[in-house]
This record gives sequence, C-alpha cells and structure tokens, in this order.
Amino acid sequence: MPVIDVTPEKRIYLSVISEYDLLKGVCELVDNAIDFGRRNNKANLEIKISIDTTRQTISIEDNAGGVPASELGLLFSPGRTTNEISDSSIGYFGVGAKRAVIALAQDVTIRTRFKGKETCKINFDDDWINEVVEWQLSYDIETKNIGIGTTKIELFKLRTPVKEEIVDSLKIHLGEVYALFIDNGVAILVNRVKIPQILFDKDWTYPNPYQPTLFSDKVEVEDRFVDVEILSGLINHSGDPDGSYGVFFYCNDRMICKGLKDFSVGFDGGPVGNQHFNISLTRTIVKLKGQSRDMPWNSSKSGIDPKHHTFQKLRSSIINATANYSKVSRAFQGKWDGEVFPYDNGEIVVRTEVLIDHIPKTFLPKPPASKPRWPQRLAKANKKVVDSKVWTQGLQDSIVAADAVIKMHLPQRNRVALIILDSTLEIAYKEYLVNEQSIGMTAFGKIAGNRTDVQKEVFKHITVPTATEKQINHYYLLRNDLIHRRATPTVSDTDIAKYRKIVEEMLKKMFGLRFNV
Repeated sequence: MPVIDVTPEKRIYLSVISEYDLLKGVCELVDNAIDFGRRNNKANLEIKISIDTTRQTISIEDNAGGVPASELGLLFSPGRTTNEISDSSIGYFGVGAKRAVIALAQDVTIRTRFKGKETCKINFDDDWINEVVEWQLSYDIETKNIGIGTTKIELFKLRTPVKEEIVDSLKIHLGEVYALFIDNGVAILVNRVKIPQILFDKDWTYPNPYQPTLFSDKVEVEDRFVDVEILSGLINHSGDPDGSYGVFFYCNDRMICKGLKDFSVGFDGGPVGNQHFNISLTRTIVKLKGQSRDMPWNSSKSGIDPKHHTFQKLRSSIINATANYSKVSRAFQGKWDGEVFPYDNGEIVVRTEVLIDHIPKTFLPKPPASKPRWPQRLAKANKKVVDSKVWTQGLQDSIVAADAVIKMHLPQRNRVALIILDSTLEIAYKEYLVNEQSIGMTAFGKIAGNRTDVQKEVFKHITVPTATEKQINHYYLLRNDLIHRRATPTVSDTDIAKYRKIVEEMLKKMFGLRFNV
C-alpha cells in the first residue's frame, strides 16, 4: 500500500508563534519551570528572569530540578512532553515552551543540569529552523557546571525590541497570573526584584444582604471529577477604569483570564448586561482544579475555550452568579459611596446546599429598584401638573421625543430635533392661551394664522427676556428655512442644546412643567 510522508517541517515553529508576545512567552517558560518543580517535588522553587533592555537579551533560570540528558528532546520536539493529560499540570500541550522561545528570539541557548550530573548545553537559531530536512540537534557537555537541578534559558537577537515599560507590565502580569503559586512559596524574580502576588479575592465589599457568595463543589466529567469554586460579589471600587470587573478564571492555580466580559460569560447582550460603568462593581472568580484535559484554557493559556466541556457544564452557573450581582451594582449606581463602599468588613456567604452546575438565576434577595431613567423621573416630577392640566402631557412627551432623537445615530437628527422643539413651543402657545388664559378658540382663531401675533399675545402674560425672544425668533426662522428653502441650513449640536433649554424654560413659565429632575 502506498504511503505518504507526513513528517512536519521545522518551520512549523515559525508558523505558530504569531500569537506570542513577551508576556505570553515568558509565562510559558515559567509554566514549564513550575511543572518540572512539581514533578521533582521541589520545595522553595525559584524562577529568576533577567531582561537587559540595553543589550536586548532575556534569561530565565530556575532550580526546578533540571532535565536529564535522555529527555532533552522533549524541550524541542513539538507535541512531546513529560506531562500527561491526566496530570494536574499547567503545560501539557507540549508546544508552549518550544514556540515561546522561538517566538521571542532568533538565537537560543539552554543549559540544564539534572541532579548531580554534568551540565548539558543546547544552542539553536533560525538557521537550524530553516534547514528543511535535518531534525537532529546536538548538545554539549560543559566542563563548568551550573547549579545542581538548574535550568537556564538565554535568548539573544530578540524578534521584538523590549522596552522598560514592557518589563514593568511583565512584573504586574506575573504577580497576577502566578499569585496563588507565590502564595504557596514559589519565588519569581525579575531583574533580582521579587514579584509580589496580586490577588483579586481581597477587594470585596459586604453590604447586607448582598455579601459575596461562594459556591464550592465537585463536577463529574466522565469517570473523574473537577474541583470548582465560584465566588461572586461586589468590589470596593469601580472596576471600569482598570478592567478589574468581570469574570476571572484560575485553572490549576494559574490565572487564565482577568476580567472577562463577553457573551460567553453573559455580557454583551447576555443576562449580565452590556459592559457599562453601572455594573463595574461586579466580579466573579472561578477556580478549577483537575486533570489538564479538563481545564478550559486555550493552547497559550491566555484565554478560555468557550466550547470546552468543563466550561459548557458550568457556563449557566457562572452567568447566573455574575448576573445577580450586576443587578445589585446597577441598582445602587449613584449611591455606591453611601450604601456599598463603606461596608469593608464582613463574611463571605458559603452556599453548600446548591449544586455548583445548577446555581439558580436568583439566589440573592431582590435588589433595590434601579435609579429611574430621566423620562420616569420626569413623569413623577410633573404628575400633579399633568393630572390637572391634561394638555401638558403631549408637551412633556415632545421634549422626551426630541431627547431620544438627539441620541440617535441619524445624519439629520439635529434637523428633526429642531422641528420637534419648535413645533412643541408653537403648540404650547396655543394651549397656554386657550387653557391657561381662557381666550377661547374663536379669539385664538383670529391670531392663529400668524406665529408672531400668537407669541406677542403669550408674552403679554409672562415675562420673557429680550435676548430669549430674539433666540426664539432665530430658531423659528431656522425651522422655516428647513421646511421651505431649497438649501438645507446646518443645525449644530450647540443650536439644539440652546433651543432645548429655552423651550423647557418656556414650558415651565407657561405651565409649571419641570425638566431638571
């Protein structure tokens, strides 16, 4: 039977590195060090990262135990790894570290010393990668040993220049991604400075009865289990400026996602709501522990795979937990300083009676009503006036309609708004004379054909500054130009804002309607 050769070319490395930047690349190497440390039962794991922005070099050194000469091929062969899919590791894909070093640099040197053995040195560069056929890679035994159990990776000829601000971003990123490992004794240093942990489960606020809630359980996946924690609550600051609200994912203690806010977790058209300042106190932290194959991360561990079986099993619960607190955040918006932020002490509510993959849509007490929108506040403020003077309802509604048009993405929205505003004022003159001054429809009919005469009659009964009268006349003429002239004049946002204020003031003078509510 004929066969075909499906051996991959080494240039496969270059085809899979486009998604890697400094943060992702360095994290892949840190992941490897942590996995090797676990495998070798290494206590006091230390990972030293040195970045020289002058010489444009990077080195990553760890004391995780080193790699034996018999396993050096695992460092470079795509898909090969010592980790099994049944391990609770964070690097089981077998491609991350390989493509990470190649993504970062054109020239790579690796030294590793396993236990008390000699130090092995491997060097490769783009010339080796571009050799189409040859897959063998030689290594040297060095006469001068590095520390026992040490691996040191040195990167030269960086593909993208590294600046100081990127190094600063890396320090923060490492503190966030590996916070749980740092909390358990792993030391990560960048340019000899120890990275502090940055945790996101310490920012809660505890307004009764809306304290943070923790759901904790095991989820069965085929013949095995995944440990799951879902912790939701309100944080003690707006997470809008720094993106620190939303859903955070930790898989086997490694942070995968910070502040995820898309449809997969209920945002952007989902039950949680669209990304907005009014829900920016909402935070949900999801922690998963189990076999690597059951972790819903993508291959670079920089995001969640929404199609993954574990995520799909938990998706509705994550959304429901998050949506409940987004409702509370929205309801208290405008009152956070007085009714949310002061409650900086309290207890996390632990719900053990609820299945973690069936968190109900509503598990919190009903949140207070959200702050009414402007039309609702307007109706409430003017209720007595409208109830006693029914002819004012349409005038009030016309201002609301003009406001709605102004907010629409219409090319001629200002033109439409001007016509609505001026027509509202013209109708208001008639309602005022007929209903407030009781001149009767017959008397009104004698002047109704002339807007100027109607306006003069109204101004006999109310005081209107000359400057305001001139502005009203100006916008009336502008409206007539829109309707009767062939050339269409420009109506600016400033024009609409000014005239809207004038019309509101006139309605207040004539009927007592209030709009500043």
